[in-house]
Amino acid sequence: MNRKPTNLEIAAEIGITEADVGRYRGETFLLGDGAWLIHFLFQMPKELRGGLTGSFTYILKPNAPGTERRSETL
Repeated sequence: MNRKPTNLEIAAEIGITEADVGRYRGETFLLGDGAWLIHFLFQMPKELRGGLTGSFTYILKPNAPGTERRSETL
């Protein structure tokens, strides 16, 4: 993915609403391997953090040709 992921795409990956992503999303960085590192704000409620690490981050992996997007938490 050569563009920043949308709030809707991130919401679908981590299982929260698009509005919650918009409310708590911090900075987003493109990594050298084409994945996106997405930071969330410390104020994000505990019940919304299930798909994140203790450092409030999420890595959205790029699509491999012919496959679905893969993602993982740190």
